[in-house]
Amino acid sequence: MFPSQMRLFFFLWLCATGCFGQQVLDWRSGRLAVATGNYEWAEIVAERPSTQIGSIYLPSGRPASLHLPAPVPEALRVLLPPGKKDAAYALRVRVRELWFQERLAGKMVHGTLRVRLTFERKMEDSYLELTECTAGAEFSRSLSLEASYEIQLRTTLERCFREFTNWMKTHETTDDRLAHRVRVRFSDYVPKRAVGDSVFYSRNRPIRWSDFTGPARRRNPLYGAAIYTSFGYEANTRVENGTVWVDMTVKVFMLKNSSWTVETPDNLYALAHEQLHFDITYLVAERFKKALLAEDLPVEDYDSRIQYIFLDCFREMNRYQEQYDAETRHSIIKPEQARWAQKVADELREISGL
Repeated sequence: MFPSQMRLFFFLWLCATGCFGQQVLDWRSGRLAVATGNYEWAEIVAERPSTQIGSIYLPSGRPASLHLPAPVPEALRVLLPPGKKDAAYALRVRVRELWFQERLAGKMVHGTLRVRLTFERKMEDSYLELTECTAGAEFSRSLSLEASYEIQLRTTLERCFREFTNWMKTHETTDDRLAHRVRVRFSDYVPKRAVGDSVFYSRNRPIRWSDFTGPARRRNPLYGAAIYTSFGYEANTRVENGTVWVDMTVKVFMLKNSSWTVETPDNLYALAHEQLHFDITYLVAERFKKALLAEDLPVEDYDSRIQYIFLDCFREMNRYQEQYDAETRHSIIKPEQARWAQKVADELREISGL
C-alpha cells in the first residue's frame, strides 16, 4: 500500500471511530409513573425497531447518534408497568415515531423531540385502532451543557400513557371498539299510513289488485300479473355496559309502480299466486332475522358480517321466487300451486313458532 493510501485509510478509520460519537441513554430510573387500567400490554411494535432514536451534538461539538439500551419495543417494555392478570383487554402499542433531532447554531443547540404512539386493541385475528398520541417538545441548550434526553423522553411518554388511561376511562362503556359482545334486537315496522309507492307486508292486510299500478309488461301470454317484492333493514347502534346493541327494523314491501296486472278483478286465484310471492319474501326476511340472532357477531367487524348475511338471504329470496314460478309455471299447474301454498304456510308457522 502506498503511503498516501495508508494515510487516507487511517483518516477514514479515525472518522469511523471518532468523528461521530454515540450516546446511550441510562434506562435505570424505574417504570413510568402512570396508572394502569383493566388491560395488559400484549405487544409493543415499532416502525423503526432499532436502538437509534436520534441525531444529537455532544458537549465537545461532535455530532453523535442517540441510542436506547435496547431496540425500541424491548426498551419501552421495561418502562411500562405490568398489566392486570385476567385483564379485559389485550392492547398493542405501535411506536410510529420516537426521535430526537438537534442542530448546532454557534454555541447553542436547538432540538426537537417527537413521539407518536398508536394504541390498538388486539382481537383474535386483527387489531382495532383506538386512539393516538402525538407529543414532543422544542428545546435549546448551551453546547457545553449536558442534555437531559432521558428525562424529556420519560416525561413525554408518561404524558401519552396518561392520556390513554383517561381515554379508556371515558370510552370503555360507550365506544363499540371496546365492547365485548354484539347483540341484535328487532322491532316490528308498523307504518301509520300509506307510504308512497310501497305496500308493507302485514298478515292482517293481504294485497289487492288495486296495489298493482304499474304499466303492464307482459312477455308471456300464459300469465297476466307480476309483483315486485323485496326487503331491507334499518339499524341503529349504541353501546351499553360493554355490549353493542344493534336495534334493527326489517321492512318487507312491494312496489306498486313496479307491479302490474291485466287480470280481471275477480280472478282471486291469480291474486293468491302473487300473494304467495309476497309471503315468500316475508319468510326469507324472517330467516334473515333468525340467522342474525344465531350468529356470534364479531365486535371488530359486525356491520360487514350483518351485510354479508343480508346479501346471502337476498340471493336465497331470488332463488326461492324463481323456483316457485318454475314449478307452478306461474300458477298454471294447480296441484303445484296448492303444494307451494301449503309448503310456505308450514315454513311460516315453523319459523314463527306458532
